Amino acid sequence: MKSRRKHGFQFMTILYFLIVFCMCVSRFNVIMTIMGGQLTRVEEINLLPFHSIRENLKYGRSPVSWDMLYNMVMFVPFGVIYCYYQKNFRVYKAVGMSCLTTFFIESAQLVLKTGVVDIDDLIVNTLGSLTGIVVYVILQQISFKNQRFEIHELIDISATMLPPMFIAFIAEMFLGDGSLKLLPVHCVVLLCYGIFVYVFLIRDFTRKAKVYYLACYVGAFYLSRVLL
Repeated sequence: MKSRRKHGFQFMTILYFLIVFCMCVSRFNVIMTIMGGQLTRVEEINLLPFHSIRENLKYGRSPVSWDMLYNMVMFVPFGVIYCYYQKNFRVYKAVGMSCLTTFFIESAQLVLKTGVVDIDDLIVNTLGSLTGIVVYVILQQISFKNQRFEIHELIDISATMLPPMFIAFIAEMFLGDGSLKLLPVHCVVLLCYGIFVYVFLIRDFTRKAKVYYLACYVGAFYLSRVLL
């Protein structure tokens, strides 16, 4: 079961990279082409740091927008991922890879003309990745002191909860309108995937651990629906 959970996290890593690429670089242009929509072409560049914050303050808005927070949260997993896959963990390696990832995405937007190339995005995305690195380091220290769990195993287990959230996110993006009409679909996805997880991934858990997992699984799913 442990090896299955590890393979599951590797699959989640690939899937997450693809989703972030679609959201940040292609702007779902490939999907829009399939659906018969118009391609997006944007050629704006902002090299002035904290321009977005100044603009928000200028018009009396909150200095930190929801878009900035979403970008930051979206890049938190990259910090965790770059720590997870290191054989000999070094913080500077994870920081370097995080910076390269955000730079690659902004460069791709510039070349493909699919988004505003913004130094603020580079800063915010990097901060998100650094937050992920901090989370990993904290969990690592707790793991060393507690000796009750291994950090890679904890991350593998957490990753098993993500597929329903990905499916729900895509469904809401293309089919949702803010109503509750997709709630039955989300419940079916949650139930079917939950059965799959129990049979193939967490059957070796103790009864108490299964209850905790179920609570986190359902809670994280519906919390993500509220936030998104």
